Amino acid sequence: MDSTPAQVAEGKAVIKVLSAVLERLVSANSKIASSDPGVITRFHALKPPSIAVLPYLERIHKYASCSTECFILALIYVDRLIQRNNFLLTELNVHRVVITAVMLAAKFFDDQYFNNAYYAKVGGVPAVEMNALEVEFLFRINFALHTTPELYHKYHNELVTHAAAANAPPLPPNPLGDVVSMVPPSPPHGAQPSP
Repeated sequence: MDSTPAQVAEGKAVIKVLSAVLERLVSANSKIASSDPGVITRFHALKPPSIAVLPYLERIHKYASCSTECFILALIYVDRLIQRNNFLLTELNVHRVVITAVMLAAKFFDDQYFNNAYYAKVGGVPAVEMNALEVEFLFRINFALHTTPELYHKYHNELVTHAAAANAPPLPPNPLGDVVSMVPPSPPHGAQPSP
């Protein structure tokens, strides 16, 4: 089943605001990282990828076919990674952190999702590395993928606030208001979702 125009528009709005939030965080951390890079992790690249955060998220949104809720869950997971590990999100690690968080959110929330090799292709990392990133991320957040509806609403509302502050197009109302949308996204042509 293909996404409706409203679902596509909602996804694009969330992506735009999420990108702005992540870019602002990376920019703030760049000053800290330049003087003290901190601990180098599996998520760190040798040099910043040539693709900016917004086009990277748009690529994930287009090809991963995961629900919009996954991007909000991914933000929650990234926040858990940062808080529990004193993790510094920088231009060297933001891309790998984001693709891993979105993949975990899709596996946890969506009824249909792709295997790690597919997410690796979408994210531009080798499949073996995607597997290692998944394990590393899970251990760093202590496998805490469950999110209460209250916490989800909090993050959704914060993204709405950021959208308003940035004069971005407003986000649609919280899709998890009373009932969770369980319509699975359709896979891209030729790709096979995992059970």
